[in-house]
Amino acid sequence: MYTCINCGTELGELYRRYSPSVLKVLKCEKCGALADKYIEYDPAIVLVDLVLLEKPAYRHLLYNSGFKSYWKLLIALLLGESFRIWYTVDSNDPESFAAHSMGHNDGFKREENFYVLLVHTALSLGAFVCTVIGMTEVRWLIMGRKPRKYKATDLGRALIVGGFAKLLGLLGIIWRHTSPDLHYALIHGYTVLCLLTAYSVVCESGRGGSLVGLTGGLLAHTYVSTNAVGLSPAIFNVSLT
Repeated sequence: MYTCINCGTELGELYRRYSPSVLKVLKCEKCGALADKYIEYDPAIVLVDLVLLEKPAYRHLLYNSGFKSYWKLLIALLLGESFRIWYTVDSNDPESFAAHSMGHNDGFKREENFYVLLVHTALSLGAFVCTVIGMTEVRWLIMGRKPRKYKATDLGRALIVGGFAKLLGLLGIIWRHTSPDLHYALIHGYTVLCLLTAYSVVCESGRGGSLVGLTGGLLAHTYVSTNAVGLSPAIFNVSLT
């Protein structure tokens, strides 16, 4: 089944092909608009609309595009965010970070610290995704009206896509901002907006309802980030900045 990118109605088909080079995009019977205009668009345009937080673009990616490599996005997100934190700690407080390595400040210890951060980032992200999905399921039980096409796997994929905006933090390393705290604050604000948009598409809720669903996940992420056993206090100061 496919989905109308405008109203979210489930559809049996999005287009009809009349020849190898000619196809016609069908209209949605409910809203009357083209079911998925992005079928004829270049992927770069879809990417631009994703950046602009357009819900139709998110529906196209999650339901109609056939994209399956979410695990690649997840790996890129974990590696990118871990590297950003590792670089920030090592650059801002190299003595504190080196002291935590319990030995020599050599390349092997620095690499070990990166892998520790990678596990830390994975635990934080896992806590966030699992908590959001769990709270959403509880929400459906309380409300008694779950969207017919809702799937926990779709929500997990949407959270990965929305969280991918955090990789913009790598630009701070390249550009060497004079005010990195403000830069990362803006990125986190934009990431929350991306998560709200992705959540609202899958759960068919407004921004307010989406924020309620995400709050528990953000709290779980913060708790795991600041209470992971065996990590340097220097890491805590930048893990969410």
